[in-house]
Amino acid sequence: MDPRPCTTIFVKRPLPGQVKTRLTPPLDGDQASRLALAMLDDTVQRELADRTSDLALAVTPAEDLSWFEERYPRVPFVRVQEGQGLGERLAAWFEELLGQASSVVVVGADCPHLDEGLVAAAHERLSRRVQVVFAPDAGGGYALVGLSRPAPELFLDVPMSGPDNLALTLDCATRLGLAVELLPEQRDVDTEEDLLALGRLLNTRIREGKLGTGFPKRTHALLQEFLLGTGTH
Repeated sequence: MDPRPCTTIFVKRPLPGQVKTRLTPPLDGDQASRLALAMLDDTVQRELADRTSDLALAVTPAEDLSWFEERYPRVPFVRVQEGQGLGERLAAWFEELLGQASSVVVVGADCPHLDEGLVAAAHERLSRRVQVVFAPDAGGGYALVGLSRPAPELFLDVPMSGPDNLALTLDCATRLGLAVELLPEQRDVDTEEDLLALGRLLNTRIREGKLGTGFPKRTHALLQEFLLGTGTH
């Protein structure tokens, strides 16, 4: 059987005080963890609906592996992230999975509103001559990265945080001679500004009737609860 594309959600268990700390304030620790869980649930549901690729969860910490397996029994591949930092973990993940899959696309759990079809489009690009795809985020990094062959230097030789992360990664890809394509920019949810922007975006989609299987209903419901009175709905 030919290898299939694999989409991976890189995720940390959403516990109070350990996730989305830049959202506190305006949220408290419990609200931030509830939001992180809702975004994760919506992201898993969205990717399970895409039958063109397999779905995997790359999770941390290791002791919470069973929690992920029990919460998402329909996800066929759940494994602990290996490595000391995000760069090492991404490099190791791509190295392992690209021995089994035709292409691997990694997304986070904090962008439940990704453009419809974006992940499938990334895999489609990688099935041709493109070797690396990115969807930039508004903070200078990327909300999606996909490879058709291992390239650990993209993660090990470039600082994984900071406003120039994507620019430095693109420079590295050029030095490696990789064919790169950029997809439309996305906005993940890290700050209060991101939170308010997401609330406005989802309400606009509702007004325009743009719902469907990819609409993050759990995330939207919590935003309506948390942002009540802010004028964003």
